[in-house]
Amino acid sequence: MNNIGTNLVGMGSLRGREDNDYYATPPESTLALLEKEIFEGTILEPCCGEGHISEVLKRIGHNVFSNDLINRGYGESFKDFLQEDFQKVDNIVTNPPFKFAKEFIEKSLEIAEKKVAMFCKIQLLEGVQRKQLFEKTPLKAVYVFSKRQNPLRNGNALDENGKKWSSTMCFAWFVWERGYQGEPTVRWI
Repeated sequence: MNNIGTNLVGMGSLRGREDNDYYATPPESTLALLEKEIFEGTILEPCCGEGHISEVLKRIGHNVFSNDLINRGYGESFKDFLQEDFQKVDNIVTNPPFKFAKEFIEKSLEIAEKKVAMFCKIQLLEGVQRKQLFEKTPLKAVYVFSKRQNPLRNGNALDENGKKWSSTMCFAWFVWERGYQGEPTVRWI
């Protein structure tokens, strides 16, 4: 598929991928989650980047521990979430690198005592391996954005020409709650 075709189906860009899949979550995307879900207790943000999710959570009073593999000037630790040990926490809220989403979900469900919320492309629902994951660890809710969300490429809201990024992809918040049984609720936000 050529670059134009790749862009149209939302699989890439003429610019190429950002280093380490760093696409920060816009603050309004996190606020939309917080209008639907209540998080009690501590929150770990294991892919904090420059604090886009963490700062929104802190602003409304949450106790947040922020980590990232790469030191971008924000966070309390800089460890590989998938390879290193983390203490149990009440909740995890993050936007993982999509190519490692399944692994982030599995690790998060091991250490979160209450809830896990992942900001991911809707395509997370596709795939045989992820189907098996969802059967083993059922989702509580999927909050699908009715309006396109524009993740911040490399943490920046604007491109090199001063224009706001745009996206052809559909994003959603995927939420797990320990002890939840039943089918997931799907809502549009």
